[in-house]
Amino acid sequence: MSDLRSEVVERLRRVKGPDLDGNIVDLGLVSDILVKDGRVYFSITVPAARAEELEPLREAAEKVVREIEGVAGVVAVLTADAAPGQAARPAASSANGREHHRVTEARARSGGGDGGHRPPQPGPAPVRQTQGVPGVGHIIAVASGKGGVGKSTVTVNLALGFQALGLKVGILDADIYGPSQPRLLGVTGQQPEAQGKKLVPIEGYGVKTMSMGFMVEEDTPIVWRGPMVVGALNQMLREVLWGELDVLVIDMPPGTGDVQLTIAQQVPLSGAVVVSTPQDLALIDARKGLAMFRKVSVPVLGIVENMSYFIAPDTGKRYDIFGHGGARAEAEKLEVPFLGEVPLTMEVRETSDSGRPITATAPESPSADAFRSIAAKAWSELERAAGRGMKPPELKVVHGGEALRVLFATKDEHELPAEFLRVLSPSAEVQGHSKDQRVTVAGKKNVKIRELRGVGNYAVRVVFDDGHDSGLFTWSYLHMLSLQKDKRWAEYLADLKAKGLER
Repeated sequence: MSDLRSEVVERLRRVKGPDLDGNIVDLGLVSDILVKDGRVYFSITVPAARAEELEPLREAAEKVVREIEGVAGVVAVLTADAAPGQAARPAASSANGREHHRVTEARARSGGGDGGHRPPQPGPAPVRQTQGVPGVGHIIAVASGKGGVGKSTVTVNLALGFQALGLKVGILDADIYGPSQPRLLGVTGQQPEAQGKKLVPIEGYGVKTMSMGFMVEEDTPIVWRGPMVVGALNQMLREVLWGELDVLVIDMPPGTGDVQLTIAQQVPLSGAVVVSTPQDLALIDARKGLAMFRKVSVPVLGIVENMSYFIAPDTGKRYDIFGHGGARAEAEKLEVPFLGEVPLTMEVRETSDSGRPITATAPESPSADAFRSIAAKAWSELERAAGRGMKPPELKVVHGGEALRVLFATKDEHELPAEFLRVLSPSAEVQGHSKDQRVTVAGKKNVKIRELRGVGNYAVRVVFDDGHDSGLFTWSYLHMLSLQKDKRWAEYLADLKAKGLER
């Protein structure tokens, strides 16, 4: 046992157990102690029925460990080895390898007073008991019924697609056992700093993120029980300084088990995006994920068909490796929106593996365009679900293509210059990542609008005479640009001046 781990155990012996009987170490309540780079993680096993009552015990345990010299951070969670109605069983592991008989008796009492063998009683359908996260406008879950469908890759590119719409975005990597977001965002090896009792999220490409991947090495297995995972996720969600975010995207663990259901019930989700591949096996599991969200009254924003088809890079020939169109057909059958399809390309794989997500680093590519389109439609569905969906405005190209006149359903009318739209198009903005990395589009003083192409009932694609047509303007983005025209134009001119560029 390392010196720090030994000291953690000794400090925890100062914490009294439930009912002030003994200490939590000698009672066998402490388990799963993990020490990594000065950060300490452990669980405290208590009767499930008393979890809320014993929260001060958890706080006391965190406090005594945090006071140890050299400890940079502490995460302690309460876990229950047996759920109410199940037989009690000894802890799988603990700080000293044993469990006090009073803990076993307490577990039996929490199971109904008859040794935990009373059969479970029928109860009402699950009720979502959620609490908002300060500063976060919306929380969206990206889920799949199974692993291997590219959910994490979709998550990071969906988040960057939201960023392209002018939104402030964060990602919570909820896949505790297989965290991917640090690698996808190119921030592997970094560690979040602590400010008081909260952690500062790591930022990659302008997106704030928190992940267990920042706490442990990539090849270190996490062997926590489900309740401990839920506790850690709750802390990563609520004990992080997210700041002001329009949307926080949760990269959910694959499957539809207890952890996923608990997140769906306890996190204030504004909506969910389900990721699948076209093949039947993936669609079967995608249905389960969709059914889970419906069961707990979380709006399903739509389905994404990932790895939809493959284009051979040498011949340009298309191959439907996993079939094609299955997710679209499933969306129609289940009466949920189909958000779009993403091709299987070497470029997406290479940029993901190297921590350079394609939506940020190759914004003009077809794959990036697909992700931005999916983000635009998902955001439109979210606003509609929240009762704030905007009706399509009237659009008219005026002054020979020099401007776009926009008349919103609220009857407010705005005229947006072509140059303004071009340099602030969503695809151009996503190149910004963060302010110091922003690629400022210059030399567009004389650009004109050549054509407008409607995209569903939520956006328009503006085609400019310089060939640029990958900017997808949602109604909400056009509205934001209209209201902030002077401010955004002043910021653009300041960027030009700072970088020595000309219009």
